[in-house]
Amino acid sequence: MNRWFIHVDADAFFASVEQCIHRELRGKPIVTGRDGSIAVALSYEAKALGVQRATPIHMIRKEFPSVSVVVSDYYTYHIFSDRMVNIIQQYIPKIQRKSVDECSGEIFGLNTQEEVQQLAEKMQEELQTKLSCSFSFGISRSSLLAKMASGMNKPSGITIIDPGKDTSYQDVHIKKVSGLGTKLCERLGKMGVILVRDFIEKYPRIKHNFSITVEDIFYELQGVPRVIQRSGMQKSMNRARSFRITKNREEVYGQLVMNTEHLLRKMRAQKLVCSTIHISMRDIHRNYVGAKARLSKRTRDSALIYQQLQNVFNMLWNKTGNSRYVSVTLSGLEYQSEIQEDLFGEYQKEKKNNRLAEILDIIHDRFGKSLVTTGSTLFQPQSLGSYSLSKKYPITHCYSLLPGENINKRLRYPYLGKV
Repeated sequence: MNRWFIHVDADAFFASVEQCIHRELRGKPIVTGRDGSIAVALSYEAKALGVQRATPIHMIRKEFPSVSVVVSDYYTYHIFSDRMVNIIQQYIPKIQRKSVDECSGEIFGLNTQEEVQQLAEKMQEELQTKLSCSFSFGISRSSLLAKMASGMNKPSGITIIDPGKDTSYQDVHIKKVSGLGTKLCERLGKMGVILVRDFIEKYPRIKHNFSITVEDIFYELQGVPRVIQRSGMQKSMNRARSFRITKNREEVYGQLVMNTEHLLRKMRAQKLVCSTIHISMRDIHRNYVGAKARLSKRTRDSALIYQQLQNVFNMLWNKTGNSRYVSVTLSGLEYQSEIQEDLFGEYQKEKKNNRLAEILDIIHDRFGKSLVTTGSTLFQPQSLGSYSLSKKYPITHCYSLLPGENINKRLRYPYLGKV
């Protein structure tokens, strides 16, 4: 019972980052998702108006004209996320990132609730000062309870749950428990389990109906840390994008290559190779067509992957001749640090290709990922997401463009607010 766990959750992270960069949007309702067809993230001002996530952008523009819609800039969000983790690691060196806007870990060296409260207050003040975003903290005796606590008093809340002294958290609905999905909550509901309190009281009698993972959640909810069962390594990764309907073959293929470039960068960063590539497209009637191809070997060589990408795309394009959505999935992922040599010179060729790609990754990290791109990506749909005229609803930006910039390519260095 001397163990304390902490969970840090950035409040409305994507929207908060946009408000930090675009200072004229602070305190105003905004949603991110202009590059897609639905709202991805909402500011608290937008939530107060009744806007909900996954609402189509054209409906938001019609029903909530005061809401600003901005492009989702995931590259910048990761910059803020890295800085968030770096700040927290000064206080908790072994903090673990759970997602782009969440991290958690165990607090060592502190025993009393007052000490962990003071630690959280110091971290919160530094994070909000240096990043100009708000953060909510959850602290408890298990990692699961800490995550639950972080969502109880948003925004800018610090919530401590000590199950040995206070059981009021047990009145929370089981849908708020991470790890209990919708279907599982429905099964529990049929057994009379509605609240966390019901789950703790009734689980010992019904545990034979569930897996060992649910048993771990049962103990975690009582403040007893357990090793939550984890699945194996990631087996596939996907990148999809929607856009205006187009019959331009080069534009659709350019978007397809851009999606694949994103996945290849992730594979190189994680030292992964893949064995299968799958493409799906949606035509003018919203019908899906898809096909996959198996690579001749497990690889992350862009030349070999692009060759199969083009073969599959040509086959699908002959069936449709138009598109409004493309998706790329690379599957059969495995770790591979070295390329196996062969007798035909392919080893040296692939080694050179990978080295060139790694150098480009370094350039992207320093100067922005749009600095050097594949020639095919010069042709891609220019108006993504919104079905309204771009002149009527221009992409939100705040300052005049610098030499060499345009509306879709901005200097990737965010304003971090007053320090």
